[in-house]
Amino acid sequence: MIEDDLGPIDSEDRPTVLITGACGYLGRKLRKQWGDRYDLILLDRNPGPDNDEVITADLTELDDEWAELFHGVDAVVHLAAHSHPNASWEALVGPNLDALPNVLNAAVLAAVDRFVFASSSHTMWGYRDDGTGPISEDLPPRPDGSFGASKLVGERFGRSMAQAFELAFVALRVGWVQPDPNDPATLPDDWARSLWLSDRDLAQLVECALWSELDDRFLVVNGTSRNRRSRWPISRAEEMLGYAPLDDAFAVSESE
Repeated sequence: MIEDDLGPIDSEDRPTVLITGACGYLGRKLRKQWGDRYDLILLDRNPGPDNDEVITADLTELDDEWAELFHGVDAVVHLAAHSHPNASWEALVGPNLDALPNVLNAAVLAAVDRFVFASSSHTMWGYRDDGTGPISEDLPPRPDGSFGASKLVGERFGRSMAQAFELAFVALRVGWVQPDPNDPATLPDDWARSLWLSDRDLAQLVECALWSELDDRFLVVNGTSRNRRSRWPISRAEEMLGYAPLDDAFAVSESE
């Protein structure tokens, strides 16, 4: 179990973690939650102002300049993607399909041990109106559109690489995370509440995925908080990764 209050790790013992998409809202949340726990190598296509520590990299083109940054890295967190659920195939091909195999190749060539991929619950949203049963990771994937399909392709890329090389690949089917403030009181409905992932649970989940011992080199888990009445079971993440989420979107709505 990862403690709620994540304190600093001694500088001599800090692992090196490379984060792609470091300026997206998931990347910013991790950087804020982790503080000085890790030596971070941060990549983003468009870092923007006030991100001097972030390295500009176009991951859609495999390039030795950014690929060399993977050497000496303990783990990779791949967040870079076009994240709009209604994006067209044309918009998704580069950031969601071309970038991932490039980043995986760089990780394998640099002998990185662990690769954490931000997949999406949209790989399974096709079950939304199909009964009330649990939407577990064992069900056949059912994306609700091009974005979800692109994330499913990412999972399958990762499975292939994990089978072929000494690389452990963990795909997190991230639920509903809002840009700051990620307040469950602003969620639109119970479906969103069932999928909510708080900032501190996000940081804990990714951290568990980074360092937990795995029975197999490939793993897919649902990524939500401990939301009561949710159709999205998190038992696999709890059992396989030691994930112990602390928050519940319904607790907020019921206390109002």
